[in-house]
Amino acid sequence: MAKSATISSKGQITLPKELRNKYHLTEGESAVVLDAGEGILIKHARSSLRGLLKGKIDIKGFEEDLKKLRKEWRL
Repeated sequence: MAKSATISSKGQITLPKELRNKYHLTEGESAVVLDAGEGILIKHARSSLRGLLKGKIDIKGFEEDLKKLRKEWRL
């Protein structure tokens, strides 16, 4: 679905209401702007962060590393 938006003299873009409603975007929320090579990609900041650390953190390993660091700092 292609929609049109106008860039203001301040470089601001008003997103079409349909898209704001569809993606639950409200005033003051952050967005991530990516250079996609052939154009610009605007993503909702929350969706960009969702799942970022999934499967990357081993809680048990983290606790063990933390204990080791505490011992090192006490020396």
